[in-house]
Parts: sequence; structure tokens; C-alpha cells
Amino acid sequence: MAANRYRHTRRFTAMTWVEKLSDSHNLRKCLRDLIALSTLPATWKDYQPQQIADSVSAALLTMLSADFVYVTLPGTRNGPSVEATRSGSRMSAAFVRAVEIAVRSSGSGPSEQTMLMANPTGAGELAIVSVPIGFTGTAKVVAGSLRSRFPNEKERLLLGIAANDATLAVSRWQSETEQRRLVTVIERSSEFIGFASMEGIPQYINPAGRDLVGLSLNAPISHLLIFDIIAERDREHARDTLLPIVLQTGRWLGELDFQHFQTGETIPFFVDWFRIDDPRTGRPMNLATVSRDLRNQKKLEADLRKVNESLERRVIERTTELDAQIAERERADARARDLQLELLHASRLSVAGQMAGALAHEINQPLTALANSVNAVRRMMANSNAHRIDVYREIMDEAAELALGTGRIIGRLREFVTREEAEMRIEALSVLIRDASHFALAGSAARIAQVRFSFDPKAENVLANRVQVQQLLVNLLRNANEAMMGSHRYDIEVTTALLDDEFVEIAVADRGPGLPAEIASHLFEAFRSTKRNGMGLGLTICKSIAESHGGTLRYEANPGGGTIFRFTLPSLPKNVPADAG
Repeated sequence: MAANRYRHTRRFTAMTWVEKLSDSHNLRKCLRDLIALSTLPATWKDYQPQQIADSVSAALLTMLSADFVYVTLPGTRNGPSVEATRSGSRMSAAFVRAVEIAVRSSGSGPSEQTMLMANPTGAGELAIVSVPIGFTGTAKVVAGSLRSRFPNEKERLLLGIAANDATLAVSRWQSETEQRRLVTVIERSSEFIGFASMEGIPQYINPAGRDLVGLSLNAPISHLLIFDIIAERDREHARDTLLPIVLQTGRWLGELDFQHFQTGETIPFFVDWFRIDDPRTGRPMNLATVSRDLRNQKKLEADLRKVNESLERRVIERTTELDAQIAERERADARARDLQLELLHASRLSVAGQMAGALAHEINQPLTALANSVNAVRRMMANSNAHRIDVYREIMDEAAELALGTGRIIGRLREFVTREEAEMRIEALSVLIRDASHFALAGSAARIAQVRFSFDPKAENVLANRVQVQQLLVNLLRNANEAMMGSHRYDIEVTTALLDDEFVEIAVADRGPGLPAEIASHLFEAFRSTKRNGMGLGLTICKSIAESHGGTLRYEANPGGGTIFRFTLPSLPKNVPADAG
């Protein structure tokens, strides 16, 4: 049979073997082995699983006169299991490895298992018996021998005792390890941890807990009650209200004040107070607590409240300052708007003054004609000539029309020089431009240019302050007319175009000599003028008017000679009817 093959045999049944120990030599040897096994647990007291496995395998190899012993035990928490293998001189290293592989793969059942494995180096078979150790998983003791009829009942007994001893030793090691780990955690914890009897007598307080309440490490605590640790003002509440809750429900969490035994200081704690029950009977055994010192937390909370209060005061103060600044800025903006309106008004008065002579001439002509018509009617009536009534009516109609025309001239002048409100209305752009053109050129002392209009039908209405936009146009038209003095082409072109859904562009183009680059770069700066008697505010005011409407004013050279000024105004929104203004 091949070395790496084995077969299972039937499980051995229990049988009486005492009569086989009637020989005194065998009996003494059995007793020695049993005594030796019984002394091993005492030796294992401070052993770890690997040392226990090594000790068991070495002892069994001798006691059983075995050729192979394999022991596997659980290791540390979450760690791998530990193994120990001992073999006699009759087994080669290759045979040992083959047996190890076989017993590892065979698993661990709930009871003893046996198997036979061929000897690859000689005659006979290796009889193997596996005894489970009382743990879940693959923990077991395995022994093998090339002797026939292995194992006998005495050897089975020794294997069973060894497995039981290993089970107890590893269980004790695990328990003690967990206990040491728990004790270390408790001893090193910075929390107050304590245990007491059901009568409320403290049995243990960890070092940090003793330090927190002013108890020295060696100070006796058996004469105290748990309520002695609690501040006096909370004792009655803890005894009469909280303790019954712990006894009834098993737990209470909340804040309590403890008292420092040395200084009398009251210390706030967050207390987790609970009951410990016997896992076997379920009856209450102890009272315990894990409590956290809240002094640092309370201090941080107090500091945070102070910071918040300080921030709130600063926010209130800063808000008051900002309100005052906003109010002052609003007053300043209002003053600036008033000053701007005054400046615009003064600018219009200046233009009106320049136009006064020509306007007086325009007004004087219809007034003279009106006076002549009235005098003619008076003469005809004085001569008592019989005239038809329709002649009188025709003369008087003509006189009335002259009077209305004069009134319209005066009305437009009055509207131009009035102090306007800053409200914007829907205006007909073509009418606004034609009226501005009339004003601009009526008062010119120079040769009057011909104005040609090109109106985009899609840009008929705008949202604008009529007086301000007329002032802008008057300034641009007068500048254009004056720029063309001495020029061979004497015409101004005014065009409108819808740029998009938001703005309309108005362009005023002349055919003058244009502007030098050094002047064009400072064109819209205040108090810079190319006119001998100019103040240099005209174009600055024009730019301000355009920007107050949300638009822009810009200059560019006219490709045919001269200049072009373009400014934009808000177009009429699509959902607003043209007659809404």
C-alpha cells in the first residue's frame, strides 16, 4: 500500500481491560504514567498553548512508546492554532510529513477515530488514533505506532486523560488571559470603575477612580457605602430613586455629582450604573459603575458659551455698525443722486442758455404772424366791410394754430429744462430722437447740419427717462454739428437697431475731421474739453446717463471720416404692451 494512502478502521468499542493489568510490572508502569499525567497540569500553570502542546506530545511519546504524536490546540484570540509533532527513530522525515498531512486533512470528529497508514520505508502499518480535545474546530491529540494491536485500553486511557488535561489547561489559559486583559483595561482606564455588593458596600475601585474622589490606593473602602462617594445634595435622589431603577431594570445612565474626600470638591460625572447577574442562576450578584469625569467637558461647554456670547455681542455690535454704515451710504447715495440731478439740470440750463437767442427767434416768428392776423381781423371789423364769416374763421384758425405752435415750442423747452424725476417710462424712440434733434440744432450759431434718420422698426420703444435721454442726444447732436464746421460734408446720421431682447442701440455719426488719439483716450474724463469755453462735462454726463439706464456709451472712428457715438438703452420687454407707459 502507498505511503500517502490510509484507510479508516472501525471504531474501537469499550471493553474491560483491568484483567490485563494483573501483571505487577504493567500495573506499576500504568500507575507511574497516570501520576505523571496528573502532575502535568500544575506544570502548565504558566504555559501558553504552544508550550502545552509541546509538553503533551513529548509526554505521550514516552508513555505510549509511540512512533508519532501530533497535538493541535487553539492559539491566541483570532490567531492561528498551534501544533506540536514528536516522532520516534523508526519514522523517516518524509513519513512524518505524510502522516501530518493525513491527520490535518482528516478533521476532528466528536469522538475517537482510528486509521491505518502504510509504512513507506518497511513492513507493517502505522496505527493512528485521534482523540478530540474539548474545543470547537480541529483541536485534537493524535498518536501512532508501528506496533500491532495499537492502541490497547491502557493507551486509550492515557490518551483520553491527556486530551482532558490539555482541554482544562487551555481553557484556564484562555480564561486567565481574558481576565488579565480585562484587569489591565480596568486598571489603566481613566474612567471611574467600581464594583459593590448588592448591599452597596464598595468591593473594588480602580486607581483612576480612587484618584478622582481622593482615595489613596491602599485606603480601605469596605467601611464605606456607595452613597458616600456621591455628593450630599444627590445622595437622597440616588438612594431613593436611582438605585430602585438599577435593581428593577438593570441599568441607569445620567449625570450625578461625586464628592472629593480630601477637598470636598463637587465633581460632575456621567454615570453608567448597572447590575451584574450570575450567568448560571440569573440572580443579581453585584452593582457596578463606569463613570466619566465631566469637569473638562463642562469647562469646554462654559468656555464655548462665553465665546458664543462674545460672538453674539460682536455680531450685534457689528450689525449695528453695518446698519449705521448702510444708512449713511443710503443717505450718501441719495445726496449723490440729488447732486447728479442738479448737475444734469444745470447742464440742460446751460444748453438752453446757448439756444436762447435762436429759440427766441423761433418763438418771435409765429408770435409776429399771430399779431398780424389779429390786427388784420381788427381792421376788417373796424372798416365795417361786409366779409363772409368764413374769412374771419380762416384767419382766426390760422392765428390759433400759430399760438399752439408757439406753446408747443415753449412746452418742449420747459420740459427740457425742468427738474425731472428719476423714473423710467416706455417711450417712442423715434419721437424722442426727432424732438431732441429739433432742440439740439435750433440753438446752434454755426451752420445747421442736415440730420438723416434710420429707425429700426423692431426698436421702436424703449424704457427710459425721457428728459435725460433727450439731454444725452442733444449733447451728442450739438457736438456733431459743431465738429463739422468747415467740413465739405455737412450731415449727421442717427440710426437705431435692436441688439438683442434686452437692449437697443442708438448711433450718432458725423462727417467731421474725427478725434486725435490723445484726445480719444481721455474722452469721457471730467473737465477735459476740446472747446475753448467748454467745461468738459458734456460727455461725462452723457456716459453717466447711459449707465444709469443700465447701458453703455462708447466712441469709434467713422470709416467715412468723422466720429460715431453709440449708446444703449433697455428695450421694451416682450410681455409689456407698447402703450403701457
